[in-house]
Amino acid sequence: MTRVNEEYLLTCLNEKDYDAALKGIMDLYHEMLYWHIRKLVVVHEDADDVLQNTYIKVYKGLKNFQQKSSLKTWAYRIAYNESMRHLEKSGRKGMVVSDEVAQNYWSKLTADPYFDATACEEELHGFMAELPERKRQIFLLKYFEQHTFEQIGNLLNTNTNSVKTTFYALKRQLEEKIKAAI
Repeated sequence: MTRVNEEYLLTCLNEKDYDAALKGIMDLYHEMLYWHIRKLVVVHEDADDVLQNTYIKVYKGLKNFQQKSSLKTWAYRIAYNESMRHLEKSGRKGMVVSDEVAQNYWSKLTADPYFDATACEEELHGFMAELPERKRQIFLLKYFEQHTFEQIGNLLNTNTNSVKTTFYALKRQLEEKIKAAI
């Protein structure tokens, strides 16, 4: 059995074996892509739909992949765009976060059988629920998914220094919130 890694995926692309490349991407990045999408769209069923659309776009785009970034970064970018497209269609993109929206975000997360929260996680997710969409995306990509600032800038079409500034400001706010809660 062939070990799936980025090198294997690039070999599949060079051999124009797009079916194997897609299967490899799914094997290697499925869980990461799902949780990336899930954190953006919140609802499990929506995340599944967006992930399916992501795989379709990835498959269609494989023959034009120019290797300007890693396949992982490229797939994340597609997942991000599909998530934003979904949020836009559902009227949730760019919303000003109100108490009602924050409560809705939190209640959907806690009602989900796949979600398990400790007290600290509750503080963290409560904090994230109050963030505007763009700031929440930066925080999620760096804190949970451990992308580099450069990768986040590429994913969000944002200056790397702006991403850093936003993340560190949010991190300080979260630390203050947790200290106040203790």
